[in-house]
Amino acid sequence: MKHARFTAAALIGALLLAAAPKPMALADGAASTRNIILTGAAAAGTLVIINHNKKVHEKYAEDAQKQAALAAQRNDAQAAAHQYKRAYENEAAVVANQKREIAIQQDEISRLKAQVASLNPPGSNFVATKPVAQKPGHGVNPIPAQVIAYGWGEF
Repeated sequence: MKHARFTAAALIGALLLAAAPKPMALADGAASTRNIILTGAAAAGTLVIINHNKKVHEKYAEDAQKQAALAAQRNDAQAAAHQYKRAYENEAAVVANQKREIAIQQDEISRLKAQVASLNPPGSNFVATKPVAQKPGHGVNPIPAQVIAYGWGEF
């Protein structure tokens, strides 16, 4: 209760002071000129501060944009390096697979050479002969004529 009464009394006192007549201000030309100059200087200072803050924020924005571009470039470079590494690993796997296949083929060639060497003892002059073809109608088993096609007909 006391608080409300105190607030009401303070409000009434403030209204009475605001309504009280004020003495006339004595203004000479120097004070008026000084006030105009100070107001202009304050306005100019405010504009200077606003422009400075604007440039600072632009600089921060440029720096942030540069950092974002560098980060994107770094990420792109890392992705490209990872892609090159995977491509190299894939090529290495292909080469290893080809080496295994070549080793298997070399083993097969060596085995076949050993078989041929066992059929042809050292010092012999063994030459494989081609069977002689007989003309059709002669001999016991006639050989039929061979048909060759080159895509444009038969001979």
